[in-house]
Amino acid sequence: MNRKKVFNLFFYLIVATIIVYILFLGPFSFYQKYQVKQRYERLQENYSELEEENERLKKENEALKNDEKVIEKKAREFGMQKAGEEIFIFQEEDGKSDKN
Repeated sequence: MNRKKVFNLFFYLIVATIIVYILFLGPFSFYQKYQVKQRYERLQENYSELEEENERLKKENEALKNDEKVIEKKAREFGMQKAGEEIFIFQEEDGKSDKN
C-alpha cells in the first residue's frame, strides 16, 4: 500500500472510533442520555404517585382530627367500644360436620 492509502485508512479508523465513542461509550453519549431520561421519567411517575398518596393521607389525617364519625369508625376497627356497650364476636363454622 502506498502512504496515502495507509493515512486515509488510519484517519477513517480514528474518525469511526471517535463516532462510536461519542454515540455509545462516553459518559455523555446519546445512549447514556437516553438511560438518564428513562430513569428521570420513572422517578417523575413515582413522585406523582407519592404526591397523590400524600394528599390522600393529609385528608385522612384532617378527618381524623376533626370528624367524630371518622374517629369512631377507626376506633371500632381497632376493637374499641363505648362505655356500656357489649361486643359480640361471632365465629364462623368451617362447614365440616362430624359424620362417622
